[in-house]
Amino acid sequence: MRTNTTVRRTLIAALILSGYVLTVPAAHATPTPRAAVASQRADADQVALLKRSVADWNQWRTDNPSVKPDLTEADLAGANLLGANLSAADLTDATLTDTNLTETNLSDAKLRGVKATGALLFSANLDNADAQSANLEGADLSNAKARHTIFASANLTRAKLHDADLAEADLTGANLEGADLSCINHPQCTSAPAG
Repeated sequence: MRTNTTVRRTLIAALILSGYVLTVPAAHATPTPRAAVASQRADADQVALLKRSVADWNQWRTDNPSVKPDLTEADLAGANLLGANLSAADLTDATLTDTNLTETNLSDAKLRGVKATGALLFSANLDNADAQSANLEGADLSNAKARHTIFASANLTRAKLHDADLAEADLTGANLEGADLSCINHPQCTSAPAG
C-alpha cells in the first residue's frame, strides 16, 4: 500500500515538473478565495464613501489623485451624486437607474453596459467616456459635455440631448428612437427633437 502511494506521488511530481497541468475534480477543488471574488466587483469601501457623502468622496479623490475608483457593478440606483468627481472611474455594468448625476465629472470613465435609465446627467462632463452598450433610456443629458464619448450600441431611447455637446461622439448603432436630438456639434443632431 505504501509503495503504491509513493509511486503515485512520484508520478504526479514528475508530471508537474515536466509541464503537465493536473485538473482537480470539482468536488475536491479548493474554493475561490473571497478576495479574488471581491476583486471582480466594486470596491465596497469606495461605494460606501460615495453613497455617504459626495463632499467626502470629492475630498478623497483630491487626496488620492492617482487612484482610479473601482465601482464595477455597483448599485447606485436613486443615489444623489450631484457634482461627484467620477473621472476615470470604472462603472462597468453599474446600476445608475434614476440617479442624480447633475454636474458630475464622468470624463474618461468606463460606463460600458451601465444601467442608467431615467438618470439625470444635466450638465455632466462625459468627455472621452466609454458608454458602449449603456442603457440611457429616458436619461436627461441636457447641456452635457460628451465630446469624443463612445455611445456605440447604447440605448438612448427618449433621451434628452438638448444642447449636449457631442463633438466627435461615436453614436454607431445607438438606439435614438424618440430622443431629443437638438444637440450641438454632431451631424446626427437636428434643430428640433426627433419624433
